[in-house]
Amino acid sequence: MKRAVVSLLLLCSLPLFAATLKIDLLAAHPNQLHLAWEAVSGADYYDVYLDGAAMERVRSTGVVLGSNEHPLESHRRYEVLVAARRSGNIDVAADKAWYETGGWEGLYRWVNVTDKDNKGKCRQLEFLVSHTPPYYSIQALYDRPYTVFPLLANDRINEEIPFEGESEQQQAYRANAEVFNTTKFKPSVWSVTSVEFGIDRYQVEVKTKVGSLSFKTRSTYRFILSPKGEKELHFETKGDGLASWGLFTSPNPGEKGVFVCTCIP
Repeated sequence: MKRAVVSLLLLCSLPLFAATLKIDLLAAHPNQLHLAWEAVSGADYYDVYLDGAAMERVRSTGVVLGSNEHPLESHRRYEVLVAARRSGNIDVAADKAWYETGGWEGLYRWVNVTDKDNKGKCRQLEFLVSHTPPYYSIQALYDRPYTVFPLLANDRINEEIPFEGESEQQQAYRANAEVFNTTKFKPSVWSVTSVEFGIDRYQVEVKTKVGSLSFKTRSTYRFILSPKGEKELHFETKGDGLASWGLFTSPNPGEKGVFVCTCIP
């Protein structure tokens, strides 16, 4: 009852118009909201607002808010207002609604379609993404699940960790190295030098020592919505020095070295 009263008060805060407009949600993706409404008689265009900020002026009866380039936040409730107007910014009708985006959690899979597989080590990849507010955690499913992001807690940034050892983090690092290292070099120690959290992109930089040599690798996990509306996780690792030629990258045509993993329904 209380929620109904609050909704009524919010609707009453909009001006009263002779024409009516009702916003409908067609789809709620992790980074996009797809909205539509019926044409309003006398309206020349529609102004769309998101959380009070002007987003677009359209002449059609629908809009997509958010994109891969300019994503909305996942699992967030947004206020949407659409105002139907005549030329000269004369209001004809308006509606306000609240919609929540979806999430990126799920099981993602990449399948190798070539015969290049790092000596049989990389025929398929699977990542399990879990929502751990305010971020996501990512596990690589090898012989068992290994948490690969975040690899270490923030208070352990720049801590040197021996390659050998039985801690969860050491096992995760070795499991990753087994899949993506194309050389026979064995690291002595490694350390996480930086971690970045974004709306749709996570990145970890790792410094590795092999004897007297050292190099850095940067692993990026990016969440993408495909043209078909499928959730994808794009994973890639780039390195400098020894790692620039010793890393296995996606050999699939068209992926340009990026492992494009699709969410499994």
